[in-house]
Amino acid sequence: MLDQVKHLLEQVTATPPSEDDGVHSFSPKVAILIPAYKHSVLLAEALESALAQEAPFDIAAVIVDDGCPFPETGEIGRTYALAHPNVFYLRKANGGLSSARNYGIEFALRNFPDLEAVYFLDADNRITPTAIRDILEFMKSDDKVDWIYPNIDKFGIEWNGNYTTQYSRLLHLTFDNICEAGSLVSRRMLDAGIRFDESMKSGFEDWDFWLQAIGRGFLGANYPFFGFEYRQRAESMLRDSNRTREGILTYIRQKHKQLFAAETLLAWEHQEAPRYAAIGMGTYAVDLFTDPTVEHAKCTLEDFVTRFWAAKAEPETFGVPPFLLWMTAAHREALTRLGLIHNLLWLGEKFSQKHHFVAIRFERSNSKIGIDIRKIGEAEPLADKPFGWMCTLDIFSTCADDVSDDWTRSLHKPVPAPNVIEIVVSGPFTAREMQSTALSPTNALLATLGALRDSGYRSQSGNRWIWRSVYFPNRNRYFELLRHAVAARPVMPRLTQASNPLRVGFLLPIASFGGVEKVAYAVAQALKGTGCEVHLFLLGKPVYNRVPENDGVFKTINFLADDYPLWGGPHQFAGHDLMMGHDEAARAEQIMGFLAGLDVVINNHVAPVNAVLGDLRRRGVKVLNYVHVLDKSKMGRDAGHPYLSLAFEHVYDTILTCSNDMAEWLHAMGVPSAKLMHIQNAASYALSSKERDGLLSIRRSRTQKDKLNVLFLGRLDAQKGIERLFATVRDLRQQSVPIEWKIIGSDVMDTGAGGSWKERFAEIGVHVDAPVYSSRHLNKAFAWADVVVLPSRWEGAPLTIIEAQRLGCVPIATAVGAVGELIEHGVDGLLIESTDDNVIISEMTEMIAALAEDSAALRRLSEAAAERGASLAWDRSVEPLVQQLMAWFPDRLSTRSPGAGLKLVEQTSPSVSPDRPQTAERLFREAGPRERDEISEIRQLQLAAAGSVNMNNLRD
Repeated sequence: MLDQVKHLLEQVTATPPSEDDGVHSFSPKVAILIPAYKHSVLLAEALESALAQEAPFDIAAVIVDDGCPFPETGEIGRTYALAHPNVFYLRKANGGLSSARNYGIEFALRNFPDLEAVYFLDADNRITPTAIRDILEFMKSDDKVDWIYPNIDKFGIEWNGNYTTQYSRLLHLTFDNICEAGSLVSRRMLDAGIRFDESMKSGFEDWDFWLQAIGRGFLGANYPFFGFEYRQRAESMLRDSNRTREGILTYIRQKHKQLFAAETLLAWEHQEAPRYAAIGMGTYAVDLFTDPTVEHAKCTLEDFVTRFWAAKAEPETFGVPPFLLWMTAAHREALTRLGLIHNLLWLGEKFSQKHHFVAIRFERSNSKIGIDIRKIGEAEPLADKPFGWMCTLDIFSTCADDVSDDWTRSLHKPVPAPNVIEIVVSGPFTAREMQSTALSPTNALLATLGALRDSGYRSQSGNRWIWRSVYFPNRNRYFELLRHAVAARPVMPRLTQASNPLRVGFLLPIASFGGVEKVAYAVAQALKGTGCEVHLFLLGKPVYNRVPENDGVFKTINFLADDYPLWGGPHQFAGHDLMMGHDEAARAEQIMGFLAGLDVVINNHVAPVNAVLGDLRRRGVKVLNYVHVLDKSKMGRDAGHPYLSLAFEHVYDTILTCSNDMAEWLHAMGVPSAKLMHIQNAASYALSSKERDGLLSIRRSRTQKDKLNVLFLGRLDAQKGIERLFATVRDLRQQSVPIEWKIIGSDVMDTGAGGSWKERFAEIGVHVDAPVYSSRHLNKAFAWADVVVLPSRWEGAPLTIIEAQRLGCVPIATAVGAVGELIEHGVDGLLIESTDDNVIISEMTEMIAALAEDSAALRRLSEAAAERGASLAWDRSVEPLVQQLMAWFPDRLSTRSPGAGLKLVEQTSPSVSPDRPQTAERLFREAGPRERDEISEIRQLQLAAAGSVNMNNLRD
């Protein structure tokens, strides 16, 4: 008899009723899935609430007995299934809650062709009679919504939670699982393959389910009138899950790594809880954004005032951005044009949390882009009217509550009563961008404050209208959830663009005109040519010394603008001070926020940032180190950044070197060869083949002259061998060798006991010119010179040699660092192998004197140098790096052309040969105005060098 009943039950539960089985055609639109395991008696209560549903459509209740060992579960399930045609009882081997829910999903999808949604009801919970009808109608009213989650009304241990706010993916990932499993889920979401993770048997499997949905682009919504009743007891599976929460969340974060990535969370912040409100000046419009360069929400000032007071009453439900900005759209666009808007907001956010108000002012400068931070006080008042103001919502809310506005009105004064810090932004602003507006930012700020105080909502701001308990954090604190999730503060507000380019950040300690910077700029320009989006990060002095040729290379320029130590630390490695990530001075969270959103980071000699690169790499960022030179200590020992590369070798994906010599040194010191990539240096600035041929033609066509033109270009310091240079100049002048010297450089701070080198050279009759940086002036110097000397004590792979060779200037250099890789002795330059100062001075003196006498040898070396210099170009040098980036990011660079980068010299145009005397004149006729001016200037210099013009009468 028992076997017959069992067989009958299997038949009943195996297939749903059909038209042939009875009078009613049963075709449910919603299936309520009830997994059952050990909640045997409570299961009846859940079933009764499902059967009590009032809806104009069929609803199926599907019980999934997950191998429950209690016989009551099976008895209740079979009884209800036999008694009700819309109840289905399924029994399976125990597999856990996820397995039971998935089993029910597959059954419903397979057997209910008109199914539109499923609802997950745990066996110990209940729903009110109109719940399914109401939430299905609500879901169908918005085709962007794919699941509906309830407020939580708990019985047993009673509690009523307010979940009534706009759904936020940012909140869902960074705060808690805000969506109870007892939610309605659309069929299209299930048809997309979203299922519960059956390996998760310790809880939070529903959180993972929603994260899967988010990752596939589905969105949820809260329905505040959802009648869901959650049974809470002193002990439960949820409480067990919370005891092992961190371990489970680690699994979830690893599984959904891209969802927890900074760029993903930033995009959601921008859409759901914008960090900044830019309040219009005279326009009554408010822009709401995290990244102002991306399409964003807007509202009227009136709407903003309404939201402000609503957020004061119920901050977990309503919100306005936590940081307020008063600045015209035109001034924001000016900052965007210079690549500074994100950095300005980042700095403003940081400083506004330490000071009452942040003043923002522009200063016009064509020579630099920079940031100056000024603490305003009696000793340093506001020098001029600000172009903008910034503050936190907290401080402005306090001002709105204040009955007096004397405190805020003092912002008009040079020394305001509030604690004020000023950010002065220097850059090549246009005259229009420097103009102020009729309504000043200070008046706009006060006008906003007045609008808030005059609002009728102000009197009701203390009244809370929602009776449920607060559970969610304030909406204006979501930015703190983001910070915590990515362990960064503040987080750079820069979003990925729609084209999703590969974002490469170049880190530099300073942005002057040194070789490290020049190489970084050139590589950045070459990578930009392949489709990368390149960004510059300066962690030392917040000044970018502008070179017009590099304008437009970097998408953004970012200054840390903090007292960040560029060297040192409490730890030692191979005699070098360094910091670790846990050291307070490493400022890990600040640096992580500063670099947030990048795909690739290339560190160029920023020592302390090594401490945090490991965390950056663990987040999926590719970390590269670019090593340029092995320095020398005062005692002559090897020192510098290559040793830090050894200390932090584990965190680097690749170490780039400017020479084979450096690569061999690093490999010999233990770095795997697979991590090393040699990037051949090339000239730091572009020079078309037409320009180069014209300059070479002038050099070749000039008449025999009495003096050899010798150039030194660099710092007047020990590294560059300034003592050796001085002795060489002195000796050659004493020997009356016919030489015209041109020394271009500047003294360093520590000139030693002898005083200024500039003064010492003047004493022997040689003038020292100020440093030059533009391509125009460098070309003039190299084209004028016959010989360039580099008596250095240590070097990497000097760009000066390559740039000089390219224009036929013969290098004479000490064979240090990788200099020997750039010069073939006696072929395209001359090398001095000795390390003894006296020998170096003697050999350099002899070499220069010999070239002054032997014009044929000079011309032979010049031609070979020009040929070698023309063979180097950055687009070819960076090809190994581009190929590596393509391997790492095949979907981001696979269609890019690795040869589309910077072409410094076009090889298709042949160089001008000496046997074509009319070439210079022809090129001059064909040249444009700029090229003609430059050729004329260089021609004048060469004529002057030959004695036709007095050099003292020439001015740049």
